[in-house]
Amino acid sequence: MANRQDEIDDSTSLLAQMLWHEARKRGITVWEFRLFNLPRNIFLAELPNGKRITYEGIPIPPHSVFQESWLDNKAILKNQFRRIGIPIAKGGTAMTRKKALNIFNELKTLVIVKPHSGSGSRHTTLHIMNEQELLRAFAIATEVSPVAVIEEELVGSVYRATVVDGKLVATLRRDPPSVVGDGEKTISELVDDANKHPARSGPYFSKIKIDSDARKELDWQKHTLTDVLQKGKRVTFHQKVNWSVGGTTADVSDEVHPDNKKLFERVAEVLKAPIVGIDFIIEDMSRSWKEQERCGVIECNSMPFFDNHHLPFEGEPRNVAGAIWDIVEKK
Repeated sequence: MANRQDEIDDSTSLLAQMLWHEARKRGITVWEFRLFNLPRNIFLAELPNGKRITYEGIPIPPHSVFQESWLDNKAILKNQFRRIGIPIAKGGTAMTRKKALNIFNELKTLVIVKPHSGSGSRHTTLHIMNEQELLRAFAIATEVSPVAVIEEELVGSVYRATVVDGKLVATLRRDPPSVVGDGEKTISELVDDANKHPARSGPYFSKIKIDSDARKELDWQKHTLTDVLQKGKRVTFHQKVNWSVGGTTADVSDEVHPDNKKLFERVAEVLKAPIVGIDFIIEDMSRSWKEQERCGVIECNSMPFFDNHHLPFEGEPRNVAGAIWDIVEKK
């Protein structure tokens, strides 16, 4: 049966746990609604002044239903950004193999294909070099969406910039699983060393797995596990940056160039969203985006997972949960 409780346990999402702990520091009581004792991601919060709010996932003020409907839609979002000069990857959308091939042949760089909306990164394919790979990626993307996005592969690292109430509050670099050579050890030995890092023992970060995807990524970089990697050279083992595949994160909030900060806050202003997670690819976050080619926004999320800002693999944790409760207490 349905019930509510004012204590949390490990079955509650990590994001909800962080909001709960921050609320308790502020004297805010949060109850979680459950059905048959299963989390439903629905909460009731009572502020010290007696005001109560009910929320799903994140306690944010309501905003335009229209904008929320297209904020998480990759194609519509990119068209909006293109019109106002926010940097994005070149490309387009396709419902047919013929249209996908036409877009691919107009692009002169490596290509990425992903679903029109939804799916996270599960149906995204990178490093596409020829028509055969393009058609295979198109089939994967259209498993979950009738429309696929085909665009140039931007250059650099993937960053997550989180803007709350119009202000950039945290920026994180998201790295795929990788090792850096020392000129002496093989790639396999470097992986063994990397997996000894205490943070990779869980519960958040995982060990680097050498599976078929890892071998494919190594092969694309023209390396094998037995190669001795030259000092300072980095190789990656996956196209994705997720924790589950051995990816790591590094807080770079203090390194963001002022132009980049203005850009992220401009994105949030255009979206009119009280909180937005912006995924951005760029080579050097400490330099202006205006000076770097093939950088741009790849996705925006109106309900972002901000727990990674609280638990970076490297760098200083950032209290995004606190910034969110600040909004609630102001209203």
